[in-house]
Amino acid sequence: MPLYYRGKTHDACLSHVKVQITASRKDIYLVLVYGITEHPMMLATNKKISSKEAVIRIAKLYFSRCRIEEYFRCKKQVFRFENFRARKLRAINALNFYITLCMAFLAYMSMKPETNVLKVSVIKTAILIKEKVHFCCYRLAKGITGILAYTKEGVRLWFRTKCPAYRQLCLKFTV
Repeated sequence: MPLYYRGKTHDACLSHVKVQITASRKDIYLVLVYGITEHPMMLATNKKISSKEAVIRIAKLYFSRCRIEEYFRCKKQVFRFENFRARKLRAINALNFYITLCMAFLAYMSMKPETNVLKVSVIKTAILIKEKVHFCCYRLAKGITGILAYTKEGVRLWFRTKCPAYRQLCLKFTV
């Protein structure tokens, strides 16, 4: 079956075997994936495997889970999500919401084509460690941080505020 792993589609061969861990009496299934890496990948599951479709479904679930893990690792490392100071659950939820919005923006930018001017300029600003990266949210976040590091007044001066034409001091007297 074709599997998407680290930016490439690989033709993988799957097999499974029922095994038992010595510390546990429960049976688990070991799904072996050949053809993606040099050595076969071993995926352990407690789901009962009774057909070829079940093996394929479990392999696809594991590989989609890898993308989810990359998302959370990026969220924790780039935005330092585990290192915050908040006392109330409401503040933590608000912080999580704003970080999730930032991650959505990074994901949206990463889906743009390689010819997009904004994406190219942000990636140029980021310091490259590797030339080709399959999960580019780190690079985009680092590039945006590098661009915003040059601002001295912050983002608020980028937007024009609507001021009234005549500014007049009004004094209110209460009796």
